[in-house]
Amino acid sequence: MASLTPTPKQQIYGSDGNPLVGGKIYTYSAGTTTPLATYTDAGGLTANTNPVILNSLGQANIWLAPSSSYKFSVFTSADVLLYTVDNIATPIDYLSLVTSLASPPPIGSTAPNTGAFTTLAATTGTITTVNSTTINATTVNATTVTATGTITAETLTFEGGGSLTKVPESAIKSITASVATSALTVTLSPTTLDFRSATLTSGTVVSRVISSPVSVVVSSGSTLGTTSAVQSQIVVLALDNAGTVELAVVNISGGTNLTETGLISTTAEGGAGAADSASVVYSATARTNLAYRVVGYIESTQATAGTWATAPSTIQGVGGQALTAMSSLGYGQVWTTVTRAAATTYYNTTGKPIVLNIQGVSAGSGNMTIEPTINGTVVNAIAGSFANSSGNTSIGGNILIPVSASYLLTLTNCTVSSVKELR
Repeated sequence: MASLTPTPKQQIYGSDGNPLVGGKIYTYSAGTTTPLATYTDAGGLTANTNPVILNSLGQANIWLAPSSSYKFSVFTSADVLLYTVDNIATPIDYLSLVTSLASPPPIGSTAPNTGAFTTLAATTGTITTVNSTTINATTVNATTVTATGTITAETLTFEGGGSLTKVPESAIKSITASVATSALTVTLSPTTLDFRSATLTSGTVVSRVISSPVSVVVSSGSTLGTTSAVQSQIVVLALDNAGTVELAVVNISGGTNLTETGLISTTAEGGAGAADSASVVYSATARTNLAYRVVGYIESTQATAGTWATAPSTIQGVGGQALTAMSSLGYGQVWTTVTRAAATTYYNTTGKPIVLNIQGVSAGSGNMTIEPTINGTVVNAIAGSFANSSGNTSIGGNILIPVSASYLLTLTNCTVSSVKELR
């Protein structure tokens, strides 16, 4: 079938109906004011001036770049705008189209008809590794995809096109806590968590994707060291068990260090009456030396400790400013009896302020003094006097020891009878 010939030369007429002699056609990328070149020849070798200047017949050779869309603005020779036409599309090149369809590039190739296929293994599973970098528990339509690519700013870009971006870690974790049949169930909702390395000498961070809720149950009869009719605060921990995230709980009153700067070991919850200590971390299965994150806490008051019948009064996912006091005085610390001699320098290496409680005793009469020296300065001298008697006279007091501070004791007419530290 014959076809109508296209316009061999572009001819523009003015508002008076006569050829627009010396007229100007400005050419832009469609929808913009960014100049886009046209050409004098079909091969696109010689660009027109922009604007294109019409000849004495109002004509010009105007060839368009392939796969481009233009905006034309037509002006008179005196620079008076006549009209603008946008979204002028390039005509379909049927010869190129037919040629390309006759020899399409292979699926997955990085360049037409060249190179090897990108490997796509259609088996069930998850994305496992990319350039030896493990992506944990990231499911893509229940299909394992093995592909090469690069990871930049938590985004995996595939060489064959497309990308995957890691779900950002929420600042505050979503948790639930409920009571039923006298048991307490705590659940962490799907999220992502970054954990420190299980090797304390490494600063490497590993990211874990929690794709489904994880829970821990405190059985009926297990108290976690709580007291009947007294409000308790129970901390919820996420454990990194070799890539699998598990939950654990601990009573904050037990003095467990929860600063996330070390590793933690747990005891199996074990059923009724098996989880009764405030100083023990409990999980469904006992674990040893795992990296952990504090993800929430629960305030709970039960009429009978171990009978979880009343819903928690507060459920708080941790993040932002919640529980930032974990590194403060009194959190994760217990009173510990220590041995301290006079005129010996001791150091607070716990990473938190500690409280030194010291008691001195003397027999006879006179004055007695305990002078604590912190970082070379005598502070809060503890002094007393005593008279002859058949018994001993005691003095004592508390001293706050800052982080990394050194201290020593000077004793006059007395000996140390007891030293304890809240540490």
